[in-house]
Order: sequence, then C-alpha cells, then structure tokens
Amino acid sequence: MNKNNVIPFLLTALLAALIHLLPADGAQPDYQIQNPQPLSPQQANKVKGPFWPELEITIDSDRLTQLANTNHIELLEWALQTYRKRVRDYSGTFYKQERINGKLKKTEQISIMFREKPFSIFMHWQKNAARIDKMLYVEGQNDNKMVVHPTGFFSWFKSVKKDPTGKDAKKASLRSCDKFGFHRSMDSLLDIYKTANNKGDLKFKYLGRTKIDNRPCIAIERILPKNKGYPNARMVIEIDLEYLLPVSIASYNWDNQLLAKYIFHNLKFNNGFTNAKFTPKYHGM
Repeated sequence: MNKNNVIPFLLTALLAALIHLLPADGAQPDYQIQNPQPLSPQQANKVKGPFWPELEITIDSDRLTQLANTNHIELLEWALQTYRKRVRDYSGTFYKQERINGKLKKTEQISIMFREKPFSIFMHWQKNAARIDKMLYVEGQNDNKMVVHPTGFFSWFKSVKKDPTGKDAKKASLRSCDKFGFHRSMDSLLDIYKTANNKGDLKFKYLGRTKIDNRPCIAIERILPKNKGYPNARMVIEIDLEYLLPVSIASYNWDNQLLAKYIFHNLKFNNGFTNAKFTPKYHGM
C-alpha cells in the first residue's frame, strides 16, 4: 500500500469500528441518560421554605424558649434582624379588634398586601368594615396620604385621599396605617421594652406554647406599672416558631379589659409585588 492510500484506509477502518459499536435497530444502548425528576410540591416547599428564594431556615427553638424566659429585648431584636434579612413583602389575612373611646369594636377581617420598600400597604375589608372597605397607602405617593374607598351611602363615590394621622383615621383605628407591619410594630415594642427596662419598670413572663392559624408559637407577656405613661398594663405576644414573627398581639388596660388584638393568618412571603400592585387603578379605586 503506498503512502497516498494510508490515510483514506485508516478513516474507513475507524468509521467501520464506530458503526459496529452502535446498537442494532430496536436494541437499547448499554447506558441510559438519567433525566432529573421534578420535585413534588411537598419537596419544593421544603427546599424553598416560607421566605423563597432564601432556602428553608430552622429557628433554634431552645434559644427561643430560653430568651422567652430570660430576655424579651434580645428575643425581639433577634426577630427584627431576621425579618430584615428575610422579608421584602407579604400577603395574608389580618384580624383586628380595638377598643375605641371606651367601646370594644367587632373583629374586622381584612385581606392585606404589604411591601417594605417603598413602604406600601393595601387593605380590603372582608368582614365588619366601618367607614371604608379599601385602603391604599404608599409612603411618599398620593401626597403622602392614604387613598380610601367609603362604605354605605357613599360607596358609589370615587375614592378620596385622607391624612393617615387625621381625625377620621383616629376614629377608625388606634394605630395609623403608616405604623402597620411587622417591622414597625417590633420597633415600637422594643422602644417601650427598653424604656421600661431602663426605668426599672419592666416585668415579663414566658407563658408557654400556643397555636395561631394552626401553627406552633410561643407566648410571652409584658407587664407595666400604672400611672407612668405607658400605653397598656400588659401585652401578650405570640411568636411563630418558624417565621420568628409576632403573629398575634393582644394588649390590656389596668382593669384587665382588652384594648386591642391583632392576628395574622395565611401569611405568604416574598411574592415579588411590583409598583403596579400598589396603585388605586389596580384595586379599582
């Protein structure tokens, strides 16, 4: 064989060898490509956790119980720091009952959408609406006022703007809408805890395990003295063991009358709410 025929001969031999290695028609190769199996909804939820895209986080329940017994300030600071790292927005059902001008109102059931930046809250009353059935507040927008839709005879009116700290707002709620949410509530709790602690007025208790929305929680109690300018005599705070958030807060006066109770159900975090979700037009206002 001359040199000019060597390369074509080698290529032909190599091709024949490759053809020989292929499976015959209808035969299966010796190997199978393993496609990854999709996660079941249960597995996906476990991997994601409640604060997706952050993966599931396990709270140290022993530390939680220890702080509930010994140091509520450190416990609330831990909860606040964890919230800042985890949460951008949330939705859910909010239950509110308040004593206004000495009269305990009916429990209001409200569907909520909330976003931290910019501070944005939309409320839609499902039960026991008073003067309004929808409220939108976005800090720095709409002249820094809340947009409200009235109920009753004036329900056919177009929504109007109201001062969130004005007289009408104070008649309807003990807390203005610009104080809503876990972050600002925990800030407020910590301010009073620290003030009372510095003055030697603070007493607290661990009340044990409870459930809110059929989810395990711990309950703690704060107790404050009378005639020293504090807003209430005692407060019971229930903290979700997974969320590490106060999902129920109840306050009482010095006659042990309920002043206010706030409860969160059906919480869903980090929904990716856009600016469009917090406009009057989106909510038909």
